[in-house]
Amino acid sequence: MILYDINKTCSDAALANIMAVLKNILNIIHIIGPIICLISIVVVFTKMMMNPDDKKLIKGLSNTFIALVVLFFIPYFVNVVMLMLDDSFNFSKCWNYSEEVSFSSGSTYITLSNKEAKKIYTDPSVYEKGDEKKTDDDSSTNYSANGLGAAKRISIKYNVKDSKGRCGKGKNDRCSQVATVEYVDRTVVYYMGYQNNSNLLGGSCRAHAFTCGMNAVNNSYYSTLDLQNYMKSIDGNGVFKGKKKYNSAINHFGVNAKAYFEETSIKESYSLAKKALANGQPVMIFVAHDKCSDLAGSHHALLLLGYDNSGNVIFLDSCGKYRNAKKRNLEQLILGCMSGDSIAHNWMRMVIFSF
Repeated sequence: MILYDINKTCSDAALANIMAVLKNILNIIHIIGPIICLISIVVVFTKMMMNPDDKKLIKGLSNTFIALVVLFFIPYFVNVVMLMLDDSFNFSKCWNYSEEVSFSSGSTYITLSNKEAKKIYTDPSVYEKGDEKKTDDDSSTNYSANGLGAAKRISIKYNVKDSKGRCGKGKNDRCSQVATVEYVDRTVVYYMGYQNNSNLLGGSCRAHAFTCGMNAVNNSYYSTLDLQNYMKSIDGNGVFKGKKKYNSAINHFGVNAKAYFEETSIKESYSLAKKALANGQPVMIFVAHDKCSDLAGSHHALLLLGYDNSGNVIFLDSCGKYRNAKKRNLEQLILGCMSGDSIAHNWMRMVIFSF
């Protein structure tokens, strides 16, 4: 894992910052050095025209040419060598990824559209929480984010009946998880339904995760079935996959969100997700069984909300069974578990929502 290895190799992020500065200095030398050398060559040529017998000027000219070549190619040489070594040596690994983690304390809000932000109530009492199902499987989990993201506190309940039908239209349908997230300026409730809610197609985890995020940021009451029925209106197939269907759903339901497919690498996805969670934007990702078998049967959609007090990611899933999965920080989850490019191309890599 990149950040883990950099912290292990470079001691801390400060050293990674230093390496990033050194790389920037090399880039500056790569540009400024040759310019200075060219100016020196012009000056030497001018002096030679005035005093052609001065052998010192000829020697100085040759040294300047050598300096020009060295200053121009050394940054290339260093970076190529480090890339060739890649993760073979600790120093090269730290060098290659130093810019990835340097200056990580700042974050920029990810703007997804020009739509006017909708008002999200700060009073949790305005949300429909439903009636809890009284079984042994019921439980409630509380997390404190420890300042890592915009979500300051997250409370999750399991097996909750939602009278608004956001988790399914059947009378026995329940939410696998209901999360109440306290941000700095608002409190938001997320309703995640079961994959086997009434009349739903198989493999509906993506539809559940998307509907959960959509309802949260829009303060709406759609069910996963509403989304799947709209998918059927597009091509007769309610399966929620592919760039066309995601973008159609975003536009049709007026969701302030952006879907990413193979055009965004997993490494880039990590940076995007980190910035989004830092700004209180829920993130939907797609994970693979062959990378993290405790998170997926084959491929599975998760909705990331924030962090616990140990820096691990808090997420909702439409099966509910993954609440006991191995805890992972964001780097381990994204870089270690996300589905590869071939799956992302046809299905989805990630969706970032915004209030």
